[in-house]
Amino acid sequence: MHKIISDSEKMEKLNNKSWIKTIIIILFVCLIFCLILSFKYNKKPERHFAIIPHFMLNNEKVDQFYNFIKNAYYSDNEPNTIVLISPNHFHTDEKEIKTICESSPVNYKSETVNLSSKLHKLWIKCDEKNKIFNSRWDNLQTNEHWIWEHFQRINKYFPNGEILPIISPCFQMSTVKDILPKIEGLNWNILVIASVDFAHYQDEQQTLQHDQKSIETLRNMVLNEAEFIDWIDADCPVCLYLVQSLASQKWQKPELRYRDSSSTILNQDMWEENTSRIFMWYK
Repeated sequence: MHKIISDSEKMEKLNNKSWIKTIIIILFVCLIFCLILSFKYNKKPERHFAIIPHFMLNNEKVDQFYNFIKNAYYSDNEPNTIVLISPNHFHTDEKEIKTICESSPVNYKSETVNLSSKLHKLWIKCDEKNKIFNSRWDNLQTNEHWIWEHFQRINKYFPNGEILPIISPCFQMSTVKDILPKIEGLNWNILVIASVDFAHYQDEQQTLQHDQKSIETLRNMVLNEAEFIDWIDADCPVCLYLVQSLASQKWQKPELRYRDSSSTILNQDMWEENTSRIFMWYK
């Protein structure tokens, strides 16, 4: 004998099924949301690296290269921080790292610059001895010419990124052991730029030979400190070694984008006034 189900019982069963479906949908949405959050917060910080000169005889090529790395690395986002490493031009025997001591943002020449106001506190002592800038009224002053060249381009191509400028000793490899683990520990998406010029004060034939050796040393990911110093002809081997070491941990190798010199730009051998430039990016 079949049990007769009333209309009210039918409605109750339908409502129960509807509630079950609603609960399943809610649980599914929550699962997707949790997965998205997990991906967002567990995603490893991005690390990108580049070698860009500060000799500006042909500054259009520098702009072209900044535009290139922006498209190659950051077509739909930006780095949180740009770590800008360059040589101490005025005290080549200096063993101390120099960095920022100012609050962010600051006015430098005609630019308002987002200097990183917190990163240096993690690992670089900041006092009058090792600061990059001197303040005068509401503006900053520095003798380091590369600062301005890179600041204005970082502002143009990565306007939301904070800049952490570092002046490094040129040849003191002991600096690497102090700085390297600190940069590795930064939990941000960072672009590390070595602001370096290569061979100086030689005729173009010698300059080209030295540059070819430097390029091969970088391409072969040479990490022996003595060999690196011996084979690299640049104004800051330590700056290059820092970038090379950091990139090697991400299994990234350098690719040559451009190479030129005073002689090739001016189409005449500049001899002792010659300076070469190498533009490289890591992938």
